[in-house]
Amino acid sequence: MSRGAPAQAARLLVALAAGLLCLLALVTVMSLRGVPVGAGDNGDGARLYCGAGLVPQTPDQRSNWKGGVVLGFDRSPACPGPMPSSALLVLRAAVSGDTGPWSLTRLGWLYAMLAGVVVGGAAWAATAAGLQRVLVLVPPVLPLVQTDFARFFISTYSEPAGLLGALSLMCGVAVVVVTSRSHRIERLVGLSLLAGGGMLAGTAKLGYAPLLGLAVLLCALTAVQLRREPGRLDRAVGPVVAAALIVVSAGPLAASLAWQARAYGPINQHNLVYTVLLPEIEGSAAALGLPETAAQAAGNAFYPNGNANVPGAEVIAADPAAARDRAWRVLLSHPVDLARVVGVGMQATQGRSLDYLSAKPYAPGRGEPVLGSTVGAQGAEAAQLRSWLDAMSHPWWPSLVAALGVAVGLVGLRWRSPLGAAFGRTAAVAAVAAVGLAALAVMGDGYFEVAKHVWLASFLLDVTLFSLLGAAATGGATMVLRRRGERAWPSTPAARGWAESTFRLARGLPR
Repeated sequence: MSRGAPAQAARLLVALAAGLLCLLALVTVMSLRGVPVGAGDNGDGARLYCGAGLVPQTPDQRSNWKGGVVLGFDRSPACPGPMPSSALLVLRAAVSGDTGPWSLTRLGWLYAMLAGVVVGGAAWAATAAGLQRVLVLVPPVLPLVQTDFARFFISTYSEPAGLLGALSLMCGVAVVVVTSRSHRIERLVGLSLLAGGGMLAGTAKLGYAPLLGLAVLLCALTAVQLRREPGRLDRAVGPVVAAALIVVSAGPLAASLAWQARAYGPINQHNLVYTVLLPEIEGSAAALGLPETAAQAAGNAFYPNGNANVPGAEVIAADPAAARDRAWRVLLSHPVDLARVVGVGMQATQGRSLDYLSAKPYAPGRGEPVLGSTVGAQGAEAAQLRSWLDAMSHPWWPSLVAALGVAVGLVGLRWRSPLGAAFGRTAAVAAVAAVGLAALAVMGDGYFEVAKHVWLASFLLDVTLFSLLGAAATGGATMVLRRRGERAWPSTPAARGWAESTFRLARGLPR
């Protein structure tokens, strides 16, 4: 153990406490020991639960738009060709061993325990150079225990795997930025959290692929000291892990791309063209190979009315891939419009509550309005979407948080305080990830269900915000204590010891 390093027993105690606190918080927020709080199905759930051999215990054996979360399922043979997703693997693990009726709360318990393990492992690794450095885990964990995010652990969506993956990714970032390359085992734990989180989130659904790409980049930049003295091999570990991550994820990504193109390609491209291109870029119909009359349907998504009698819809349905390529070329040739479109995606992160997806358990006789008939957050109809966006009091707030996160992260590259620099770099990574998710969401499926598609980006923006607050608190404490100096410190031994401990905490030094 290096000089000033905390004892292993203390580190293990901190790790155990962090993991248990995370578990207990999630159990409380999801009310796993009472009336569960989950996320109602909008029709996406069938993509996964049929692959796990589950049938909802409802009269029509479906779980969508029931006015609540269907918790009870019966077992049946798995369907062929379910959605390829890491979330399906977790769902199958939760179902494993049961042959009779099954409750969705078991999935909530499994995700809560996995989150506790991630946080506990990260806490042990992060405290290698000081117990106080566990504070860098607060920004990734604190947003997780909000109902808006945690309730999705009790659902059959692919979102919960993305959320757990994002948590693991950000915990890995936290570990890497508060350790040095000489912390060999701890850095390897951080790399495992980075790679595992990126893999889990990136293969949960295609919309989360930016997290996988970010994980590859961060792994490639991470050094681990393999020998007693630093050497060239220190830089080899990260790139090797990054290369392995690419190889391992290539197959699942290819399968997801093929499945998405086969099942939803025409629908996704219809939404992109009619909810984004035609309303946002004047005169884009000709560049998209559509008749001028296509503008008459601008703003209306494929759901709920389909594409019948929509001018130009047959062009997209005939070759969705070509329609997507044309749409992307038009967007890239109009950078100002593209920035505005991504800005709408960022703004939509304020709809994280997704109120149209009920959190209450299912009860017979209670239903919900279908897509496109009620709220702008669904993004199925232009007037409702714009009305919802215009009602936001601070539409610029998410973009401002992201910009500040990147800026503080760049400043953090020269920050002498290890803890302050760690908060800054965590903010930058989370901000970049959030913008990437928002951009891919609107370029992949337009504004249709935009709030749900940028839901994970809203989690990462919260991580950014809490990291910024941590950086500000650390910087402020450092400045105040430095200005006070030794002469201004309390004269009594107990008070002087408290002041010195606080100063070291702010500077990120061992206590």
